Amino acid sequence: MSLVLGSEWPARDELVVAVIDDIVDHGAYVTLESHGGKKGYLPISEISQGWVTDIRKFVNPGQRVVLRAIRVNPLKGHIDLSLKRVAPSERNSILRAWKRRKRFLKTMEGILDSLKIQKEERPKIISKFLNRPDPLTLLEKAASDGEIALDGLGLDPAIIPQIIEYSKKIVKLKEYSDTFRFSLSTIQRGGAERIKRVLESIEKFLNDKGVKVKVYVVAAPKYAVEIASDRPKLVNMVMKELPLKVKELAEKEMLDLSLEERKQ
Repeated sequence: MSLVLGSEWPARDELVVAVIDDIVDHGAYVTLESHGGKKGYLPISEISQGWVTDIRKFVNPGQRVVLRAIRVNPLKGHIDLSLKRVAPSERNSILRAWKRRKRFLKTMEGILDSLKIQKEERPKIISKFLNRPDPLTLLEKAASDGEIALDGLGLDPAIIPQIIEYSKKIVKLKEYSDTFRFSLSTIQRGGAERIKRVLESIEKFLNDKGVKVKVYVVAAPKYAVEIASDRPKLVNMVMKELPLKVKELAEKEMLDLSLEERKQ
């Protein structure tokens, strides 16, 4: 189920990404985007499990599809393909991988342009990333985790900082978030000011942890703290520390604290 970018011939049973070029009575001719633009043929008998009378009910010119290579003959330049032998889950997985690899190549093109890397040197650098299943993930991790994400690639140390900085500017990171809810109250005088100090201290504590934070009133005496980060482990760690910190601050200000049970 591997997806290759390049000019290699697909192996038998390999899934490929192709664009429908032309439809004829007996099948469709395609261009393999995932294999250097090589041409292939999709027989009408390999389009669907059932009887096919109108090919255009299944594919149309210009449509991008995932196909399985069933016969490959490099000597004759023939590639026969199948649509019916591709499961929906396989199609969705391969298309996601294809889109991410295209985004990776576009991003790397920008990075290498900014570094003024000579064209003949670029394939060697890109190949170090393409040896990994999802090269875009490496750039995403470089943007969030720094140099450690690129360890083991064998890159020139001189270009790693630039790759990281460019990745931070252009790679959109997935953000993870969680919410912590609690109640603060007191019957003593000056309660509002003490509650305010606790909320401000919570915000400062979380800012120091490096997460995005929003502290707000749900409906007094109920409060909520939303945290977010592109690092899921950091979110989990902070959410474990937060109840103890809130308890410590509430006790310091002599406030009554009630923690809302978190939904799993």
